[in-house]
Amino acid sequence: MNWNALLPELILSAGILVIFFLELILKEKYYKTLSLLGFITVVASAFSIFYVHYPATTLLGGFTVSGFSLLAKFILLAVTGLVLISSYDFFSNKDSVYSEIPYLYLIALLGFMFMLSSGNLAIIFVGLELASITMYILVGLLRREYLSKEGAYKYLVIGTAGTSMYVLGSALIYGSTGSLAVKSLGSKDPIFAFGVLFLIFALALKVSAVPFHFWTPDAYEGAPTPTTSFLATVPKIAFYFLLVKLTLYLFSALPSWKIIVAVVAIASMFYGNFMAYAQRSVKRLLAYSSIAHAGYFVLALTSVDLLLMSALLFYVVVYAVATLGAFTVLSVLEKKEGWSHHFLDFKGLFREHPYLSSALALFLFALIGIPPMAVFVGKLSIFMGLVKNDLLIFAIAFAVASIISAGYYLKVIVYMFLHPRERAMAPARVSAGESFTLMLTGVLILLLGIFPGFLMDWIRFTLFHE
Repeated sequence: MNWNALLPELILSAGILVIFFLELILKEKYYKTLSLLGFITVVASAFSIFYVHYPATTLLGGFTVSGFSLLAKFILLAVTGLVLISSYDFFSNKDSVYSEIPYLYLIALLGFMFMLSSGNLAIIFVGLELASITMYILVGLLRREYLSKEGAYKYLVIGTAGTSMYVLGSALIYGSTGSLAVKSLGSKDPIFAFGVLFLIFALALKVSAVPFHFWTPDAYEGAPTPTTSFLATVPKIAFYFLLVKLTLYLFSALPSWKIIVAVVAIASMFYGNFMAYAQRSVKRLLAYSSIAHAGYFVLALTSVDLLLMSALLFYVVVYAVATLGAFTVLSVLEKKEGWSHHFLDFKGLFREHPYLSSALALFLFALIGIPPMAVFVGKLSIFMGLVKNDLLIFAIAFAVASIISAGYYLKVIVYMFLHPRERAMAPARVSAGESFTLMLTGVLILLLGIFPGFLMDWIRFTLFHE
């Protein structure tokens, strides 16, 4: 047994057990302490990544460590840490503190980390379900609120359908090839084609792509807003790193995979953007924005081109940073009594909260893709990658969909800065964790836009050596 290969997961597992035990014996007033302990666990696990020797294999060949998987884990740990320290004040202001939240975030993270190091469809499934079941619980934690229960129920039912498709696809692939090892799969058998098709659909559901997106608006709206920021960032990063690996070794073995992926991507881009215009809740608007972004991301999987896939992963990471910042602002505002995320609540917000309004505007401009922000670099890189691979029609669709999306982001900014304030509310208090998260995400969005080479080169190096 190669314990060194499992070092980040072992540290994370130990932290989960410690927090779980302390949560049983401590009172709810220690919730902040448990959240900080969860943050320390994440930092320790991230730090341990630099001591992992790779490439390495353990668990009878089912768990593989590479530079690519370690990079993904480091990014996941960093984003989860920011979610943890920005969430404790939100839950402390609720009627009751949900002291199990810190270790639930970490359990979901552990599932994603196992999933990314799995070279076997069965072990990927174990990590996927560990994360998914935990997220169903996280969405439904506000037990007194109908929207939370409704969102969790829809997520559970539709997520279970995705699980069934994944299991059926894996079984068909095993029946066709006699193996579940991702790197050794490939067959001209129609059964293999059906298996790959079911896997694509299962993972399309997990990333909120059309037509498997129906859980997303309700889950995003009903979940506690810090949990929404987790749902909108950490799973996205994990699944797209996984999709890149599966596209390289599995999906591309199916000749018609490009057509399937392109149809899902284009439908997601345009449906998500047009539906976002019809929303009256900014939180729900960002849910449809995530569906549109799923289309942008999936479109980059229509070609087995490592440069295009590097651009995709860069885009996913900087999108996650901007989205985390936006939902952190919404979390701060939701602590105000009577706040509902309705557009009317945002009228004249700049006059009442100039710093929060400016931060939210920064993140929305970033999501539009306005230079010099990092999302612009991601969008431009994907556009150029599609053109380079003779996918001009997809590149044009990508550009048109991005232009369409600008309207609903700008609508929020117009409400905040150009409309008069109609009703007074209590001021929103920003905690130290929220301030740190907003400051760091804002700085990263600008720095990675001006100096994208650092992250882009890191992603390319690990992907080319995968």
